[in-house]
Amino acid sequence: MAKAHGLSAPGAYSAPPSGPARARPRVLASVVMATALTAAGCGGAGTGKPAVDPAAPVVVRLNSDWDSLDPAKTRTTNGYQLVTALYDRVVAVEGDKVVPYLAESWKQTADSVTLILRKGVTCADGAELTPSAVAASLRRLGAEETGAPYANLVFGNAGHTVEADDAARTVTVRTNQPYSDLLIGLAQPMASIVCPAGLRSPAGLAAAPAGSGPYTLGGTTRGASYTLRARPGYGWGPAGHTGAYPREVTFRVVQNDSTAANMLGSGDLDLGWISGPDVRRAQSDTSLTAVTQAIYGSFFLVFNHAKGRPGADPALRAALAGAVSATDFNTSAFFGAGDPATSPVSPEVPCHTQVRSPVTAVDSAAVTRALAEAGWILEGGRLVRDGKPLTIRLLGSTDYAAGFEYVLEALHRTGASVELQLVELNGFAETLFKGGDWDVTVYPFTPLAPSLGALGLFVTGEAPPKGANFAGIRNPGFESAVAKAQASLGAERCAFWAEAQKTIVESADVVPLVHLKPHWFARAGLTARLAGGGTLVDLHHLSRS
Repeated sequence: MAKAHGLSAPGAYSAPPSGPARARPRVLASVVMATALTAAGCGGAGTGKPAVDPAAPVVVRLNSDWDSLDPAKTRTTNGYQLVTALYDRVVAVEGDKVVPYLAESWKQTADSVTLILRKGVTCADGAELTPSAVAASLRRLGAEETGAPYANLVFGNAGHTVEADDAARTVTVRTNQPYSDLLIGLAQPMASIVCPAGLRSPAGLAAAPAGSGPYTLGGTTRGASYTLRARPGYGWGPAGHTGAYPREVTFRVVQNDSTAANMLGSGDLDLGWISGPDVRRAQSDTSLTAVTQAIYGSFFLVFNHAKGRPGADPALRAALAGAVSATDFNTSAFFGAGDPATSPVSPEVPCHTQVRSPVTAVDSAAVTRALAEAGWILEGGRLVRDGKPLTIRLLGSTDYAAGFEYVLEALHRTGASVELQLVELNGFAETLFKGGDWDVTVYPFTPLAPSLGALGLFVTGEAPPKGANFAGIRNPGFESAVAKAQASLGAERCAFWAEAQKTIVESADVVPLVHLKPHWFARAGLTARLAGGGTLVDLHHLSRS
């Protein structure tokens, strides 16, 4: 349910209370980078302890419910968490390398990837997964009628073709323009391969998976828990992984961090992401082991550029951006757990370049001067231009409500009239990607691969509902730099990516605020890996030890 918070005049705001009521962070979307999370614990013959069953069931927290289990259509990390367990992909990302998965080898050029698929892969219904079936799944992802929000992240936006040769066991994907992120795009969750049965009835994929992955969907209680069951005989994981898979993995929806921390401590959860003040409590629990990794992207301030919106004026965008402190947003939203952002992507991403000095202390006088230069002056405590007051609609997610309440206050201090609309995560995504009513937000840009290519998906191309450029940004300099980067390799590629980062930030099209560091905790005796910049659990590397 939406919650509206209005500020129509300076002085009308009452700051929210500090403390545990602040909501936890969550992320929206986009392939797999693993980081080790190991909790020691072993036993067996001669130790006096019972033998450990490496395939014993595991219970994992979901911070909120998923929106869809259709790989092509889900928009949320929680959706991708289940998708990556139920489906396979042609390649995977481990560390900063692409590794074999359904494809045992490949050849790549600037505008194509030819994959040689392994033999013996079967779908959950027993059907053979042929190259033609793989190609059909990839064609469906890219088809306009599918309406996949992130297809361009896989294939680029210039058009592509997919061809299969069953005799040679090959699938060739070719883009109409150079797109050097194609291979890593094919490793992302939205490129998961849907089996023929699912392609025949695609409407059912939202809740009824049809994959070849290591798990099938068993018991389901919508909004509460989802039990996945390991497939007998599965043996084609990433990089040839054939280790033990837990017989069952149950994902429990636990929205409250304090509740989740209690459940980890009592053993009702084996693995979970915790945020806010409960992180310190979990860190002090000797039965738990923690891991921290920065996300690949950032939480960035972004304005709606549509005609008639305040954010259509670049001078106003830049002036208002100076009113928002990265440090204060980090403190309000994440209890200081993140780092001030210097780029839309974090330092973990190759070609990261520092292009902005974060605002740590707001210079109110400088903000007022910048607003005046943009034509906005204070009259009776209100910002006015040509006799009209500045009115801003701030869209926020309840997942980190206190951060948005800080942004509300910061913008209000400039003299703007600001209304905050807080909605749950799925509603937040729907408002942005279906052309809803908003002027400014803080977007959780959390790509699942260590690549700058994902940024272009959200700041170029068509606006919703046809595209994912939710703010309607038009930045020819950025687009030119991206095109050159996608057609280049090595140092030249990084030089163009540096230009792209600089251009998109200097224009105040996106204003990086925070690189978040998710905190996961595992019970003793559980060995696990994280994926997607610390946002997902890699179920190919999850077992008791």
